[in-house]
Amino acid sequence: MIAFVYILVFNILFGYSEESTYNKSCVDVVESPILMLNFYLMGKTEIDQEVILAIGDNVAYLNEEFEGKVKFELNKLFLEEKHRYLPDIYKSFKNKTRTHVKELVGDIEESGAINVYLLETYTEGSQNKALMGFTPILTGKHRTYVFNSPRFDRMFIAYPGLQDKSTLVHEMGHFLGLSHPWEMNSIDKKLLGLNNESVLNENHMTYNFSVDSFTPQQLERMQDFARKFRNYLLKSL
Repeated sequence: MIAFVYILVFNILFGYSEESTYNKSCVDVVESPILMLNFYLMGKTEIDQEVILAIGDNVAYLNEEFEGKVKFELNKLFLEEKHRYLPDIYKSFKNKTRTHVKELVGDIEESGAINVYLLETYTEGSQNKALMGFTPILTGKHRTYVFNSPRFDRMFIAYPGLQDKSTLVHEMGHFLGLSHPWEMNSIDKKLLGLNNESVLNENHMTYNFSVDSFTPQQLERMQDFARKFRNYLLKSL
């Protein structure tokens, strides 16, 4: 594995720094969980400046959409020549045959952060849509995430999914306990503020093209989820 830590580069390009990003009161810092992100550029042996810049834009957008309820910091970037296509990894995960995933990440994965694997994707058959990302989650027993780390600290995202910046936000919603609206009953939707078509159409947890927001209730839910069930990943202050 060829590993590069580009934190200094990102600080220069995007103005990130410990002092500038977190120059807030102690109360604000305590109230906002901070999660670290590792990005693995799979199938890459050379720096792709466009991808690097896109990652920076995606992390900035992630923080913008979470409105300070949860904060995200870039931790490390890795170049890794190993590669598998995103739909193949998804099929392996759905079929509960973890060989492909283990072969891909087993000897390169670091613990203590959310590991985001960037992969190529493809369309299937006559479809003109391709899988842009997925996040392995536990459907229950969320308190066992800590005992399954880092196996459920992963996201798999297609390189093209970086373009509109919504894929990472959507997958982070899943990582922090949100479901698609159509998977929820009417009571849960009401509790999360998903109570009219206008809100649903623009919500990050749908598959619409013009998504641009979480509800305040969703933001509160994700903040609470980070504290209760992903606290083993939180940055120590």
